Amino acid sequence: METMIACPTSTVTILACQKIAKSFKENIYELSRIRKDWDPGYATSINVWINDTIEKYYQGSADSVDNKMFMEWHEIMVAGMQSLKVLRASIKVDFKDNKQFLKIFFDKHGYTEFFSDAKNGDHLSLHKFLTTFAKNLDEETRKKIVAKNTPDSVIDKILDCAQEITRFTKCFETLEGDAHLNSYGLKEVTEIYITIQDISRIAMAYFQFDPILRDKFNFYKVLTNL
Repeated sequence: METMIACPTSTVTILACQKIAKSFKENIYELSRIRKDWDPGYATSINVWINDTIEKYYQGSADSVDNKMFMEWHEIMVAGMQSLKVLRASIKVDFKDNKQFLKIFFDKHGYTEFFSDAKNGDHLSLHKFLTTFAKNLDEETRKKIVAKNTPDSVIDKILDCAQEITRFTKCFETLEGDAHLNSYGLKEVTEIYITIQDISRIAMAYFQFDPILRDKFNFYKVLTNL
């Protein structure tokens, strides 16, 4: 068996994809009504694909996850997303009469590109979101925000999370399939992640008013219960 990488993002991502794929198969008869390419055969093939990949490249169990490292990573991601959401809500209240500022701020600091996927549990998008925010926030913009009713501590928390998550940057780069790794396994895991991400996005929209089923397609919720 070839072991790909030891970082938590890779192992927990494939295990989360496995759980989401299982939920997809369990609900395929209902979900097949909303997508022409979704049917029992498709759901089965995805489960087989993921299980074969785990067998080939991983130990195939949660025992392969460094629990301490995973919890540190997960706590950083949750705290970062929470603070980004709080800041977004506060800014929309404080600058509701300044639509131009809102648009520029959200475009420049990653909200426009990454917020939707990040809040739905896409941890790769959240990693990019945090790093984009930290890179592009200038002192003038920060002063303008805190001059209203947003405390410095909210922005500090986002910047702290962005700094802490750099310890896991290599893991995220690996999941995106850096060419220097030259591994068929990395390519396969990336393709699985993209496929499950697309399924989750549609399934979560469909199960919007059924929180139990919706959470089965939310990466954050699934990761927490691994």
